[in-house]
Amino acid sequence: MAAGSVEELARRILEKLGAAPCGVAVDVDGTLTVERRRGSFRIDLGAVEALRSFVDSGGVAMLVTGNAAPVVAGLGRYLGAMGPHVAENGCVVYHSGRVWSACRYTARAAAEALEEELSWLLVPSWQNRCRLHDFAFLARDRSVDPGSLVEEARSVLEARGLRARLQSSGYALHVRPLDASKGRGIRLAAGLAGLEPGCIVAVGDSAIDVEMGEAAGLLAAVGNADPELKKAADIVLPGESGRAARLLLEAATLARRLAKQA
Repeated sequence: MAAGSVEELARRILEKLGAAPCGVAVDVDGTLTVERRRGSFRIDLGAVEALRSFVDSGGVAMLVTGNAAPVVAGLGRYLGAMGPHVAENGCVVYHSGRVWSACRYTARAAAEALEEELSWLLVPSWQNRCRLHDFAFLARDRSVDPGSLVEEARSVLEARGLRARLQSSGYALHVRPLDASKGRGIRLAAGLAGLEPGCIVAVGDSAIDVEMGEAAGLLAAVGNADPELKKAADIVLPGESGRAARLLLEAATLARRLAKQA
């Protein structure tokens, strides 16, 4: 369902949750960024201000990303969102200087196999040395969508008898353990923050972000999100990437204020 003004969206958030939003779970690449394009990592400053306003209202802001824990820990600190934060597409949670694993398994062996056999197609992310469960690869030809290389990667894993989930975020090809889920990470993060997941508002841009709906009380998609996410989302936001995320965050802050006035 499409959304309009901040006021309208705030009331729809309250209607869906049945209470004030206690937290937001926000994807980074393609959601907090100015645009959704490989190689573009500029954060939308309006979205950052809206995120800080939500925190200042007493809400908890979580970043939920495919990046490694050190990246999201540093980003959260400087954006003014103290987390907990979810890294590695749900498998890792960083909070107050500690790292928790939400996944029981690791895709390390599968990632090593791809690095050995598909080096002519894939380049391992520099972050892989910091990863525990979920591993990322870029296309060697940067003009190629990493998602188009899934079948080649799957053939290698099948030949070696290895099992892993292969999914593209639009930015990288992720090699994920079978129990990986952004929803799993959000549930662990919510527990660490003392929150009920049902009062969390989530927003993302990729098909992987559909998993956020497993835990959050409301799932939103930015206007330029993958079709799979738009179909699964409770709300499809107007505008693209950071502009859409800003709208949702402003509405979440307003919803907290309206709930106090009720």
